[in-house]
Amino acid sequence: MIEGFGCTRALAVMAAVCWLGTGCTGGAPDAPPNVLLVTLDTLRADYIGTYGFEAETTPFIDALAERSVVFERAIAASARTAPSHASILTSRWVRYHSIGHVNGTTRLLDEPTLAEQFAAAGYDTAAFVSNPLLTRRIGLDRGFDVYDDELSVSARSGVVERDADATSERAEAWLGAERDKPWFAWVHFQDPHGPYTAPPPFERVELRAQPDEVPLPPLSNPSGYKGIPDYQVLEGVHLPSEYRSRYAGEIRYVDAAVGRIVAAAENSSPPRPLVLLLTADHGESLGEYGFWFAHGFTTMPEQTHVPLVLMAPGLKPQRRSELVHHVDILPTLLHAAGLPVPETAQGVALGPLLSEALDAWPDRIVFADIGTEVGAFQQDRMVRVFLFFGIGRKDPSSWEHWRWESDGSMTRREEDMTLRAPVSEYIARQPPLNETVKIDPAQAKRLRALGYLDPESNR
Repeated sequence: MIEGFGCTRALAVMAAVCWLGTGCTGGAPDAPPNVLLVTLDTLRADYIGTYGFEAETTPFIDALAERSVVFERAIAASARTAPSHASILTSRWVRYHSIGHVNGTTRLLDEPTLAEQFAAAGYDTAAFVSNPLLTRRIGLDRGFDVYDDELSVSARSGVVERDADATSERAEAWLGAERDKPWFAWVHFQDPHGPYTAPPPFERVELRAQPDEVPLPPLSNPSGYKGIPDYQVLEGVHLPSEYRSRYAGEIRYVDAAVGRIVAAAENSSPPRPLVLLLTADHGESLGEYGFWFAHGFTTMPEQTHVPLVLMAPGLKPQRRSELVHHVDILPTLLHAAGLPVPETAQGVALGPLLSEALDAWPDRIVFADIGTEVGAFQQDRMVRVFLFFGIGRKDPSSWEHWRWESDGSMTRREEDMTLRAPVSEYIARQPPLNETVKIDPAQAKRLRALGYLDPESNR
């Protein structure tokens, strides 16, 4: 029952229905499309213009949204990089794939991946990643002809990663090559992950002044609880608004890089239809519940509400308020290309659900999971379950019930017993972790410089 939460069979049938305006060819355009997946690191949805942010951080993404489907309530699989990307590429809940909730010491085993499906269908495949947690050692490279994970010390941050300009250059070169076959490309941008040090002229975006601000103390750990995480500390910068403006600057910087990549994809030769999906792996806390400029320690929306923008032939631009999830990405992209969806997929193809002929959206529960805490969402309801002690945490096995309001705020609700059984069933699942990835001292130093490997948060 929990595999698809009561809707797997029905949705498999629905996935066979043709997309709006594409004809009856399994949902795909007449010519096999090129497919571009863009994932942005640490980007909360509410700092994007099309999701309601007041400052100009994302002019290109906003323009892209005008010709796309914007999903207003998209939930990340985790508030951590490796688990979320594993769910994106396998369409499996965190407790069902071998990366699990661990961030960098587990390896993907034999779960079918998105790249493998495209490769088997004759596509050229390439990935360009920018975060040291996503290098090929954790197994996400399966199915890619090219897996470009060459990282170095970044000029912008002084840590080992790859900034948006460098990643764009590599991806643009590959996308610009003429080829006979259609292609699938995954481009991951590390920005706006901290430290918030975007290059000129993107250093900061001016935001509305915050009255009566109190300076934050620097911390000696990456938790961000009641202070500035050690990896985020900028000399002479102490006010929360200063860090927020620099976070916004990072977003403006990566937005420009997204524009470059999408232009390269749309101009690739020979011309083909383009399917494009943009999302983020997770968000970032900016003061909520006492946490500052960090992630990986909660499943509340500031860390798990992410953008999800889909452009595909035959899909008319629109905004949707239905609940969607990272696990929906694999079936959505495969269906858009007219390819079969593996039976292991736990998500749904979103294209058929957007057809005017279909008015039923699955009333399902989706999960965000960090191991120490599980968040279960059902449209505007959320249950937050604490599993272990930790910084700022409550007793293990305690449950919180929330309502996710239309303005993005959270309000407490009365206990809802209808969610207890399916959520308890999910929590009882033991993920098939494959903890065989060894991190040497040099790698550990690099990861700690980005706020990872803290024993309290296990990010």
